[in-house]
Amino acid sequence: MDGKQVNKMADQRQAGTSYQLAQEIFVQGLAGDPANREFMGRHNRTIQFEIEGEPPFIVEVRDGRVAMREGVLADPDLGVKANPDVFRQVFRGLMSPGEAWMDDKWWVGGAFSDYVGTSWMMRLIKAGIRSRMQQIW
Repeated sequence: MDGKQVNKMADQRQAGTSYQLAQEIFVQGLAGDPANREFMGRHNRTIQFEIEGEPPFIVEVRDGRVAMREGVLADPDLGVKANPDVFRQVFRGLMSPGEAWMDDKWWVGGAFSDYVGTSWMMRLIKAGIRSRMQQIW
């Protein structure tokens, strides 16, 4: 099997999942817009996402680039736990992570789960949504 076939299989396996939505926002949206590189380059961090009923995945922001993979980190900078419906609402811009957190539907932890780290993640999501919408329209 060549690399294209493997990627196609991975894409099919992830279709309709939180991973796929995060990939659209972080990789296609955020990283796909060169205007976001300076913002992303300010911090090198990893975010562990655990969405109920789905495989956990990792978003890594390093040197202005974004990478994603399935798996679990022992010590992520930020960790997010949510149910799939809340995750989709946040990543579609229908609910802010802050609103979800205040409603006890979005848990954030980790070394940088303080205000600065959490607001950085919220800005990443918002910038990714904005960039992705501009690409589509």
